[in-house]
Amino acid sequence: MEEAIYKHILVMTDFSDDALYAVKVSANLAKSNNSKLTILHVAHDESQLKLYVNEEEFENIRKKLDEEINNQLKSLNNSVPLLNELEVDYIIRRGIPYVEGLLEIEKGIYDLVVIGSHGKTSIKKFFYGSTAEKIVRRAPISVLVTRK
Repeated sequence: MEEAIYKHILVMTDFSDDALYAVKVSANLAKSNNSKLTILHVAHDESQLKLYVNEEEFENIRKKLDEEINNQLKSLNNSVPLLNELEVDYIIRRGIPYVEGLLEIEKGIYDLVVIGSHGKTSIKKFFYGSTAEKIVRRAPISVLVTRK
């Protein structure tokens, strides 16, 4: 039997429809390669809120955001039942998605990163480029960009 091409796959999600499709594709790849799968969500860094609210309010906001992210990660298992059959790790980071994605990739434990072509976008994408585009240009490993 041939050795698996991809032993550890990283998929990035922002919980958009395109990202959900990327999770489905990566789960199928992980299943067919008997690979480990890591799902990464990068939450926006809300540390600037400290300038506008007191410490207690800030912690309450952060706690609610963490709960929402964890609920969305759990709902992935309902949307992609195949995840329940795989070895899956979940990582939550705060910051700029492409920067945090590249920092995770640079750990050197992944063979492939999967990312949706379009996430939750705004006018900023027009001026700065997409997360997927920045990952493709800078990643030291293969990148699979999915399109729903």
